[in-house]
Amino acid sequence: MSKREYLLRLYLLQDLDLLLQQVKDPAYTEKTGLTISEERIKELEDKRNSLALELRKADPITYQRYEFLKRRYGRGITRVVDRMCTNCFAALPASVMRTNDEVITCPNCGIILIWLD
Repeated sequence: MSKREYLLRLYLLQDLDLLLQQVKDPAYTEKTGLTISEERIKELEDKRNSLALELRKADPITYQRYEFLKRRYGRGITRVVDRMCTNCFAALPASVMRTNDEVITCPNCGIILIWLD
């Protein structure tokens, strides 16, 4: 698996984490009026755990960093938009360049960066 593919899957993992966090929050259910069955939540958790295991095996160091950042910021990976980190909204210096063969982190907040465009 290439680093680019790894980061895309890590971004998907974050989406699953955020979705699960929302659907388990009673305030979300009350506010939206949507209810999710326990069976569906279990299905999402199983997919999340399967993807997490795959990512942990492929690159344990990056996965551990993701989990640490997720605990710290509520997310472990974020998009770059217009050369800006969308976690801390700091403009990225010219030295931070898009690459497909390494994991890049924000020099300001340390979160893992991904370019989706």
